[in-house]
Amino acid sequence: MKHNLIFNLARSQKLVHWNQSGDCCQWNGVACSKGRVISLDLSEEFITGGLDNSSLYDLEYLQNLNLAHNDIHSSIPLKFGFLKKLKYLNLSNAGFQGQIPVEIAHLTKLSTLDLSTSFTSQKTLKLEKPNLGTLLQNLTELVELYLDGVKVFATGKEWYHAISSLHKLQVLSMSSCNLSGPIDSSLSKLQSLSIVQLSLNNMSSPVPKSLGNLSSLTTLQLRDNQDLCGSLPKFPQGGLLQTLNVSNSNFSGPLPGTISNLKQLSTLDLSNCQFNGTLPLSLSRLTQLFHLDLSFNNFSGPLPSLNESKNLKYLSLFENDFTGQITSTHWKGLLNLVSLNLGDNSFNGKVPPTLFALPFLQELILSHNNFDGVLDEFQNASFSSLQFVDLSNNRSCLRYTYFLSLSNNSFHGKIPQSFCNCSILRMLDLSHNNFNGSMPGCLTSRSSTLRVLDIGGNKLTGPLSNTISSSCNLRFLNLNGNLLGGAIPKSLVNCQKLEVLNLGNNILSDRFPCFLWNISTLRVMILRTNKLHGPIESIPRLATDIMFSYFVNAYQLQFGGAYLDSATVVNKGLQMKFVKIPTIFASMDLSSNHFEGPIPEELMSFRALIVLNLSHNAFSSHIPSSLGNLTQLESLDLSSNLLSGEIPTEISSLSFLSVLNLSFNHLAGKIPTGTQIQSFESDSFEGNIWLCGPPLTKNCIDDESPTTPSLAYDETHSSIDWNFLSTELGFIFGLGSIILPLIVWKRWRLWYIEHVEDLLCWIFSQLYFVYQHHGDQKYRSLRWRWG
Repeated sequence: MKHNLIFNLARSQKLVHWNQSGDCCQWNGVACSKGRVISLDLSEEFITGGLDNSSLYDLEYLQNLNLAHNDIHSSIPLKFGFLKKLKYLNLSNAGFQGQIPVEIAHLTKLSTLDLSTSFTSQKTLKLEKPNLGTLLQNLTELVELYLDGVKVFATGKEWYHAISSLHKLQVLSMSSCNLSGPIDSSLSKLQSLSIVQLSLNNMSSPVPKSLGNLSSLTTLQLRDNQDLCGSLPKFPQGGLLQTLNVSNSNFSGPLPGTISNLKQLSTLDLSNCQFNGTLPLSLSRLTQLFHLDLSFNNFSGPLPSLNESKNLKYLSLFENDFTGQITSTHWKGLLNLVSLNLGDNSFNGKVPPTLFALPFLQELILSHNNFDGVLDEFQNASFSSLQFVDLSNNRSCLRYTYFLSLSNNSFHGKIPQSFCNCSILRMLDLSHNNFNGSMPGCLTSRSSTLRVLDIGGNKLTGPLSNTISSSCNLRFLNLNGNLLGGAIPKSLVNCQKLEVLNLGNNILSDRFPCFLWNISTLRVMILRTNKLHGPIESIPRLATDIMFSYFVNAYQLQFGGAYLDSATVVNKGLQMKFVKIPTIFASMDLSSNHFEGPIPEELMSFRALIVLNLSHNAFSSHIPSSLGNLTQLESLDLSSNLLSGEIPTEISSLSFLSVLNLSFNHLAGKIPTGTQIQSFESDSFEGNIWLCGPPLTKNCIDDESPTTPSLAYDETHSSIDWNFLSTELGFIFGLGSIILPLIVWKRWRLWYIEHVEDLLCWIFSQLYFVYQHHGDQKYRSLRWRWG
């Protein structure tokens, strides 16, 4: 027989060792009685063919045949009908396909018939001619019948009439068989039934309640029959049911209090149905519960204690309307719990710290409830096991890359130091709460494993710790929207893999952190709305070569396929939250600070920049013509600065530019022409009284030369520190707004622009000049003398 079969020699564990010179009864997979082969097990032998001409069918005393889990590319051979003494036939997932032959019906001694196939298999069997009734009419000795995945062409009452004659049947498994119609009450007459699996079919109508009264029934699986309806019966005393699964069906009504009569019940899955009402207190008496899933229903009321179900590993009450508090007593004794999902309910009160002490808990989801209060220290927390924790969107994930999110809650108080004990934590999201006090330094001093740290939108105060670990692995750091002050810590440069840095909307007071240029991986830098000041120091040549442009080929920061990096940047005039930052996205936002001096030319070498926002500062001098290098730029905001000179013509070559704001500067001359720049509204240029040309209504005077006035003269540049001017200046400039339109000659305008600061200094004795050096050039700033 071995020579006829086609199988994989390298992977075979039985056939490969058969030796014709030995006693075949000693071969692996062969069993004999009185020298006759009665059992043959060739399962998982990687057989692909050769059965049609095999000597297998000469084994007339064969009682057990197992060919399961092979890859035979053929229909079931008709010669199986010769094996008249077969009691056990297992052809499951053997690769057979097509019509099941009527010859199987001739095996009248069969007690077990398994023709099941995987639901996803490309090779399927079918029962059409002969149909199910013809196949089973003579197999009255059947005890176990497995036809899962077989396409049964039977309508209405045909399929259960065919089954009803099998009075010895104990196992009926016909999931994904294309069955339709109701479940007839005659099925409950098969008193020996212990396992009924009819999932993934098209059955409809109410399920007869008598089915739940089968005295021997241990498993009832009716899941994924969306039109199957009914309610759970009153369960009798002494029921043996261990598994009840009617999920993804149209069952409704309450969970009966008699559920406690099912003392052996280990799996109860009623998820995604229409059940309602409160849970009976008797549920707490199910001591053998292992898996309880009541998710996606309409249950309400408080949760009864389940602390007697000491074997419970999986509990999901997701998407119901449960209310009340969950206290420590609910979880006392549930030491084997692995997954707990109470999300999308109306639970309230504090989150009991005992949840975090369950030794084997890996998944904890409490999101979208009404939990509040101070987040207690988790002194006995079992963070070594927790892999996914989600407390988001309460009145509040270690993920399988160790993700912990408490975002969008009302937690307050200091951030617990115990988070620092999470030695394998990869992401910590505490954003949008009411945490106060200082940020625990240990969060960054132990950042060798932490990839994402988001504490934005809280009320943290004080300076940032300058003890960031030299082994820092942070990719994403968001401290936006707090009350943090002081300097930006220089040890941040240790985070050489940092991609997103958001320190915006704080009260940081420092010069520009030039050491950030040494982090070549940065693609989003947000420092807006702080008290940062001074000029931006020269950028090292190395940084301009690789910083920001690095991201053109950068990898995405991913955790289990989910993007965890997000940032809110001012892009195209709006605040936009990027939950997933595209690989080539690069943004720099330094707006609403007190930066001064010229815009560094080197900044124009960051060719991957898409958003550049330097608005509401005191940048002076001209706009660099090298701005044309930023060919990917989509949003440019230089408004509310002290920029002077002409708008460089290179700006018209930025074909992707969709937002431009140059308003409220001292720009002069004709606005460059070009399809892109003429598409902007006039408010992009307002507040520059010497600008002319479209889209402004002011026309340029023909005798004006292309060279426009500049605040620069000789080798000395000057800028006004407007933050120190008093209200008297407002009067002078108000008067100037009346006089200046009278000055129409170009030579007078040039004289005025170059000498306005000297004029102001002559009028107000409190004004004086401060001279500063930047590189090889000298600048002067007009300051107000107080007192």
